Amino acid sequence: MVTLRVTVEDEQAEALKKLLGEVTFVKSIEEEHLTNDLIQEPEAPYMRIKRILDAAKGKNLFKDIEDPAEWQRQIRKEWDRDF
Repeated sequence: MVTLRVTVEDEQAEALKKLLGEVTFVKSIEEEHLTNDLIQEPEAPYMRIKRILDAAKGKNLFKDIEDPAEWQRQIRKEWDRDF
């Protein structure tokens, strides 16, 4: 028998447990919380995006882009490629 350890965000844990519960060859599901026993509210998508943007402030991530419209065109051209 093999034991697999998977780390997921708190918001996704319940969905993963349901999914694994439906798999016939999964023998047991154990849950371990990595937080300091503090109950955390799930982070809303808006708050997650805001936190990421706040962390990126002042890093000049897009300083090399002179023409944003042309930059977007180049990105879209990359999406149209056949692999």
